[in-house]
Amino acid sequence: MSDVALVSMPFGALFSPSLGLSLLKAALTRERIDARTHYFTIAFAEIVGSRFYGGIAGGKRPPLRHLAGEWIFSRALFGDEGDTDAWIESMVGRKRLKTSDPRRRISPALINQLLRARERVDPFLDACTEELLSGKPRMVGLTSVFQQHVASLALARRIKAVSPETFIVFGGANCEGVMGAETIRQFPFVDAAVSGEGDLIFPSLVRHVLEGEAVDGLTGVRTRASIVGGLAENRFENAPSVRAMDELPYPDCDDYIERFRRSRFDRDWHARIFFETSRGCWWGEKMHCTFCGLNGATMKFRSKSPQRALDEIVFLAERYEGSAFEATDNILDLSYFDTLLPALAARGIDLGLFWETKANLRKEQVRMLRDSGVTTIQPGIESLSDTVLRMMRKGVTALHNIQLLKWCKQFGVEPSWNILWGFPGEPPEEYTAMARIVPLLAHLQPPGFFSTIRLDRFSPNFFDAERLGFSSVEPLEAYEHVYPLPKEAVRNLAYHFRFRYSRPQTVESYAAPLARALRAWRRTSAASDLFLVDTGGHLLVADLRPMRKTPLHVLSPEEREIYLACDAVTDLRTIATATSRSSAEVERILTPLIANGIVLRDGARHLALAVALGDYSPPPSIVAQFFDSIREIAEPADRGIAIPLEHRLHPRTRRTRFPRMDQRILTSSRFTVDQSHVLIH
Repeated sequence: MSDVALVSMPFGALFSPSLGLSLLKAALTRERIDARTHYFTIAFAEIVGSRFYGGIAGGKRPPLRHLAGEWIFSRALFGDEGDTDAWIESMVGRKRLKTSDPRRRISPALINQLLRARERVDPFLDACTEELLSGKPRMVGLTSVFQQHVASLALARRIKAVSPETFIVFGGANCEGVMGAETIRQFPFVDAAVSGEGDLIFPSLVRHVLEGEAVDGLTGVRTRASIVGGLAENRFENAPSVRAMDELPYPDCDDYIERFRRSRFDRDWHARIFFETSRGCWWGEKMHCTFCGLNGATMKFRSKSPQRALDEIVFLAERYEGSAFEATDNILDLSYFDTLLPALAARGIDLGLFWETKANLRKEQVRMLRDSGVTTIQPGIESLSDTVLRMMRKGVTALHNIQLLKWCKQFGVEPSWNILWGFPGEPPEEYTAMARIVPLLAHLQPPGFFSTIRLDRFSPNFFDAERLGFSSVEPLEAYEHVYPLPKEAVRNLAYHFRFRYSRPQTVESYAAPLARALRAWRRTSAASDLFLVDTGGHLLVADLRPMRKTPLHVLSPEEREIYLACDAVTDLRTIATATSRSSAEVERILTPLIANGIVLRDGARHLALAVALGDYSPPPSIVAQFFDSIREIAEPADRGIAIPLEHRLHPRTRRTRFPRMDQRILTSSRFTVDQSHVLIH
């Protein structure tokens, strides 16, 4: 029994509780209002299978543009008004069964899975309704983000039919601005929708409902009475935003953990707990990335004090022991490198933390992320072209992006990143140039996703579309099949949009070479490496990339000095000053290193690509591959092997049989160079 039931419907995150609902429950508990959170995400995944559920929730299988998660529940909301055959033919029909990228292929088996999932919706919703109403809540709050809107509406309709007196309120990203107003206008069984952050207004809304008071005047709360003026004037006020982040309660994830542990997923998976240390984006306040539709009207950056953030992370780690932890921050507060992260490092808590960051981090900052238990970051790379990055307003360069990938590998921090293309007016030759660069990066983490940009509501590309070069901006085609409503209503409910270019450009054609190079990068990255050993006099660079010219480069003392000076992005003048050489001499030394693909040049700026051994230790498969690659040029030596310095000119015809030491990790070996050989002991 509870006064308020908070609900997360499919296709919300399966293995994580909703941070929004966890915070709202904690806020209500603070106000001594009884609330319970229901995770019907887990229940539906148990019905349709976690792999199928995860593919839809992640927007990968089928791709997000099909809105499959919304379509699965659309018949339960609208009856037979929608055309199933039209959606399948339009979204995943014969035209899309064949594609050059097998991961984007829509198979007949997947279509059958979608149809079977749709057939299971009605009994699922009946069970959800029964569970909710058995607790006799006076108010039901549903969160709606990504592909959760239609399932939430379908449940709300059933609740209202059975229990008309139950007050139903929606919130979340799908309810901000005009989206929430249109939800109220089109669906009379929804009593209110909260636009913006609900932390401050929601407890007040609940009090009004429980005490039988009107809620029409609450700021940011859409009701039937309050939307009339907003829709007429296209003006929508958000709920008050949180300013003092330290005053927020700790998220209450107890209901999720209890439900997860009763599920069959508890045997094979760990829950991932979301937390936040900040809201908004300090970079977006200065320069809003053109494609970013996050934050809406809440861009202003606010962060928790380091001590409060630390206390919360420690509390969650102890309360939800065994879970992984992921910050939902849009961007890491840079001051945390001097405060919160060192404090986490001092405690030595191994939580597998995730944070979003900017890509222009310094080397010591990446090391600090590693030391503080941050194992994964999302650095917002998005492109390897300076020109395209400027069009995005990213505030970084391509070489800085690559530099971060290198340092992430060195310190064992996994970067999760994407590449986007299709910005209006982008030069096609930039994609040819990127395709040439990619083979040099085979040893680094490849992008997890690459595709043409999508227009999202609240992004500059959407609200400033004409000036930025877009035309004919319309909701994704799938919305027409999900919502059998007037066009204006569909547009107001949509978050994702399709478009044309004001000046036509053949994106698929000019991006194709880069797409092929990126797919090859993914295939070869696990078996590729480029690492260096510093003997103090020489520098040895082992090259195990597919494009290599030789498996081992031996750099002279002068080359060593120049190469080490290029560990971070630097220009000729800076290198010349640091090494007391002329720019012409530096360029002469760099030229063969660039030709061999171990230094990347962009105009006058340079970046060494090899990862230093030490913090980085190659996996056994790479160690074995290294020794195998030098079998034809190596010779047995006292307690080790020797490689002639002139090995590229005089390769051996016999394959050397190595002693047992070739199974050792390279970092335990000693490398020296004499006048004629590289010695590995």
